[in-house]
Amino acid sequence: MMATLFFLLFLLLGLYLALRPLWGPKDPFPEPPRREELLRELSVLQEEVGALEGEEKKLALARMVELERALEGWRPPEPRAFNPLPVALALGVALLLGVGLWRYTLPRLPGETTVTQRAEARELRALSQKAKRTGAVEDLLAWGRRAYELQVYEEAAEAYLEVLKKDPKNVEAVRRVGILLFMGGRLEEAQMFLEIAQHADPKAAEGWLFLGNLYFQKGQMPEAIAAWERYLEVGGEARERVEGLIAMARAQAQGGRDGKSVFQARCALCHGAQGEGGLGPKLQGNPILKAPEAVREIVLKGRGQMPPVPLGEEELKALLDYLAGL
Repeated sequence: MMATLFFLLFLLLGLYLALRPLWGPKDPFPEPPRREELLRELSVLQEEVGALEGEEKKLALARMVELERALEGWRPPEPRAFNPLPVALALGVALLLGVGLWRYTLPRLPGETTVTQRAEARELRALSQKAKRTGAVEDLLAWGRRAYELQVYEEAAEAYLEVLKKDPKNVEAVRRVGILLFMGGRLEEAQMFLEIAQHADPKAAEGWLFLGNLYFQKGQMPEAIAAWERYLEVGGEARERVEGLIAMARAQAQGGRDGKSVFQARCALCHGAQGEGGLGPKLQGNPILKAPEAVREIVLKGRGQMPPVPLGEEELKALLDYLAGL
């Protein structure tokens, strides 16, 4: 953002320097008042002075001198020669700045976003090219892991699916495909992949975390609690957060159906306990909450990385009423 502002500043400065000579300073000899009238009078006297004699001729000549003196400071401004040097200099500076910004700051490579830096995108492209060239499982895994870390999920899915074509029993690929399916809102398929992966590798904390999230989204609170407890047992790092989720799921399992309970059970996981934001956007003060039909559509059908949330009409109405008060 700062680089773009500096570029615009220098561009405007260059244009100013280029156009300034065209404006030029004001003429140092401004037109005298009534110049046209004085010129006409002088012209008439010049025509008539030859026919005058004596005192009248002296007076006419004196008036002519007076008029010429009054008009002496004025002369038509000479046309200014165009100087191409400032224009060329300004355009050259703007061109150099543009090339520099394009080369070092603007995203251009596949996978490069506002999150990934240019070096990371270059690294990801190199891993992708190598994996596609060799087709080796270890190269595909390296590509998939880096894409997943950089949140370039389309490439991560492509890499892990290629791994499964060559090694259908690769547990990491099965687990990551399940997670990506969950992010895409395909809960049934995601559940199948994650359950297979956790059965094969029960010490993978990441799998238990997302499996718990999946059960939670489906309203299966006992299963969600059990999955999150396994996450804590195998040493998952987000202990405090998951303990809060377990408490939330236990409260929901008691059957609360008011709007706050529905929110805590289905939304707080991503949007925060008070709607303050987290994995999902902040809901407190979010203007979209003023359009309940739009919120209903997003909840039931999902949007972006948010999967659809299956709610009954009673739960949905309670949730919308609660969200309207955030």
